[in-house]
Amino acid sequence: MINRVKFLSATFITILIFISIACEPQPSQKVVPEAETHMDSEENYANTVPLIYHMSFIQRYSTKLYFAGLEENWGLADIYAHELEELSEVIIEGDMIDDGINISDLMKTMLPPQIEKVEQAIDNKNLAMFKRSYENMIQTCNQCHQEADYGLVKITIPEQNHFNQDFSAPSQ
Repeated sequence: MINRVKFLSATFITILIFISIACEPQPSQKVVPEAETHMDSEENYANTVPLIYHMSFIQRYSTKLYFAGLEENWGLADIYAHELEELSEVIIEGDMIDDGINISDLMKTMLPPQIEKVEQAIDNKNLAMFKRSYENMIQTCNQCHQEADYGLVKITIPEQNHFNQDFSAPSQ
């Protein structure tokens, strides 16, 4: 019985030693305090993510906005309009400069006013107004691309739904 207790104690201590060795950082591992790995503000986030990443989501959400509006799914259209506003704010507040051109300033003067007009159409549940304001928003995006020396990027009104998503309004 005593030998059995000694054996179990020795086994337990050995296991604890192996666990403590396994949990120690290896010389090639860098231990980073949690505070350094967490983005503490939108500005830090905006400055670590390339502009094209934000722009690709603007294009994605604007396309989804269009299909939701066409289907007169005003609640869903409102969601995507708000996503566009939030992404615009990230770029505006991120003081993004690309090849000497202040993209944040261009964005500030161009996109938010157009989003507001689209939101007015959504609030009024007016399909004709929505289509006009959406088209103006897309034209403004292309004007901004011209001013930012990205004229090769030409946004168009979507023709087909390539998303795995149903944009139709819920049945009432």
